[in-house]
Amino acid sequence: MKKHTWLAATVAAVLLLGAGCADVEAVPGGHVHDWGEWSETAPTCTADGSRERVCKTDPTHVERETVPALGHAWSKAWTWDETVHYHVCERGCGARNEEGAHIISRGACSVCGYTLTPSELTYEEVLGEDGSTVVGYAVTGWDDSVTDRHMLVVPETHAERPVIAIADNAFYADDGDGDETLQSVFLAESVKTIGEYAFYGCVGLANIEMQSVTTVAKGAFYGCTGLLSATLGSLETLGDYAFYRCTSMRSLSVEGVENFGAQVFQDCPALTSASFGDGVTELGSYAFYTTENLRTVSFGKAFTQPIVWDTFPMEHLERIEVSGENAVYASADGVLYNKAKTQLVLVPYAYKGKVDVCEGVTEIGSNKALFLDHKYVTAVTLPSTLTTLAGDFIRQAFKGCNRLAEVCNLSGIDVTQKDDFGDGNLYGLAADVVVRTQSEASVVSEPDADGFVWQTKAGQLIAYFGEASALVLPADYHGSAYTVRDSALAACGFTSLTVPAGVVLGESACSNCADLAEVTLEEGVTEIGEGAFKSCSALTTVHLPKSLKTVGGGAFVSCDALKEAYYAGTVSEYAAITFGNNYATVFNTGSEPQATLYCAGLALPEKIVIEGVEEIGAYAFCGAPVTSAVVGKGVKRIGQSAFSNSMLESVVLGKDLVKFSNAFSNSALQTAFFEGTQEDWDALNAEFTNASVPSGVTVYYLTDAADGGKGWHYGADGSPEIW
Repeated sequence: MKKHTWLAATVAAVLLLGAGCADVEAVPGGHVHDWGEWSETAPTCTADGSRERVCKTDPTHVERETVPALGHAWSKAWTWDETVHYHVCERGCGARNEEGAHIISRGACSVCGYTLTPSELTYEEVLGEDGSTVVGYAVTGWDDSVTDRHMLVVPETHAERPVIAIADNAFYADDGDGDETLQSVFLAESVKTIGEYAFYGCVGLANIEMQSVTTVAKGAFYGCTGLLSATLGSLETLGDYAFYRCTSMRSLSVEGVENFGAQVFQDCPALTSASFGDGVTELGSYAFYTTENLRTVSFGKAFTQPIVWDTFPMEHLERIEVSGENAVYASADGVLYNKAKTQLVLVPYAYKGKVDVCEGVTEIGSNKALFLDHKYVTAVTLPSTLTTLAGDFIRQAFKGCNRLAEVCNLSGIDVTQKDDFGDGNLYGLAADVVVRTQSEASVVSEPDADGFVWQTKAGQLIAYFGEASALVLPADYHGSAYTVRDSALAACGFTSLTVPAGVVLGESACSNCADLAEVTLEEGVTEIGEGAFKSCSALTTVHLPKSLKTVGGGAFVSCDALKEAYYAGTVSEYAAITFGNNYATVFNTGSEPQATLYCAGLALPEKIVIEGVEEIGAYAFCGAPVTSAVVGKGVKRIGQSAFSNSMLESVVLGKDLVKFSNAFSNSALQTAFFEGTQEDWDALNAEFTNASVPSGVTVYYLTDAADGGKGWHYGADGSPEIW
């Protein structure tokens, strides 16, 4: 019998007493039990067992004990199949521990040692420098017998010689749509060369490891649109177009390159970061041409290339870092300097937040070092050592810095100085930028928990650096209503926007938001700034509150996808909104067909009645699909171009009107019914600035009978009828 260590808590002895037998310890004078052998139910890895024995003198006396579960005994060695590895229980229960998918590196799992089966391939000899000695083999493609081609495993040797290359065009996908079959490639360490266009058009390829490869030839992975990342070791050659149009590649890491080709990473729109190790001295020309979303770039100690406009795309670059061992450059907080940090070399164009120029910098004079068009910089500190700002680039130092709200000026340069023409700031600094000294408190906040940045003194929202898809603006700023500063949310990546009551959208506040599809302005919003949603090319739906009073010029210009605009009020209430120009309405956005306006839930009808408001706002129905309108009771004025470029054919003009200059220009208007006499009309038109209709429009006057063919009255159905 196996020896067990029994825990007191697991022992349960049960004595069933008969008429003539008692336990010697419990009943003085009783007999001593004559126990039989233990009978046992064996425990398993997870379940307790048991054992019991019976008194031979009195079988009603039974002693029982629990046998604890054994627990698993995991093997030290790995067990595996083609997809996973695990430790198995040696007690034979079949349980698995630490099960996980293989981590394949160079054809073998780095955890358990499972080795992939080499693919059946075709080869060609690679000759040495003497032209006759076979030094190895190059893979030329799949063997015709292979039917499953989703995984390529290149072996270390073939015919007792090393496999050293993938030949030119070996897996070239000549189909116009590319080859989706090949998904993974595993290369032996012996493979040093990837030939020209070797994997051209392999659109299904997502995984490849090339740390031992020294040459990636021209166009090797051209058009591999499914490739997610590239990790390269130290290369002798990285050929032209090597990763051209790898549209899914998000990151890359290159340890070193001696010969860096041209346009290597061109047209890789998903690429956001690139890291170049100590072996990279320079990049090839136009290496990232049209790779417009590159956000961060880092370089090792050997990089010495001058920063020119084709080095990498500037527009979306947020940070640039270099090794502290670099002999030419230094970086601080993502900004590039010369090694001594006496010159500012480059502030990335999409740098977000505050830039504190390092103390010791004496010159900001290069056109690459200026803050020109840095749209996400919120504050700049100029050091006390600075002697030159902008050089000969008049008005350029801060021009186009839409979110810049503060300059902490520690230098002796007067950044508020007017230019020589007396009509602008010498350095392009906007008039509302706060210029302060070090002793004064900053008026620009750090991003809060939600990513909002504030101009604290004015209570303005000046930037958003968060990542919300459905963005809801704060209800207030420290209990007060606020303004979204000009361009504060421009080019942000959210897909929907909600603007709470009391918030005012400044000029171009949300312009060029390429992903913005829906906007909701809550009740209480009264004003939309000029160009607020300009060029939001994905915008399809807007919700406008009854409280809206003013919409700035060009608010929805170039919103080519806009289809629906929902206004909470009636048609008459909508008519009272003042629009800055014809591109402020939803009828002139550039969309085809134009957007449909809904008022109080109903689509704008072709025939409208406007009454109960004193004024129809400028451009209110400019370009609208309205064929007739009644300007009724209480309406005193019709604003500039209110019905211009519309489909309006007839209009009833109420007797309360006092002004409607140029309201119907370039419309389809043919007939005007005036609720007054010809004398009243003539008085209204006594000054050209008060009232006018385009030439060729016939005006009828409200009379009780025909009056020279120009009289009209209301018919039985309430519509105008000519006598």
